Amino acid sequence: MAGVKEDDVLVRDESFVKYERLLSKAETEGRIDGPNKCLVCGMRYLSKDEADNCCRIAP
Repeated sequence: MAGVKEDDVLVRDESFVKYERLLSKAETEGRIDGPNKCLVCGMRYLSKDEADNCCRIAP
């Protein structure tokens, strides 16, 4: 059975600032775990009107 070497240390990956910023913005806007969901694509929103207008076809 292989053991863990003492010199093996967990190293944190480089920070992806743009990803973290976009994720934070999406959470703030309710697109992640928002209470209202678009019935077509599934994207989430804070308000029902935004969810209803998400994939609406413009005439």
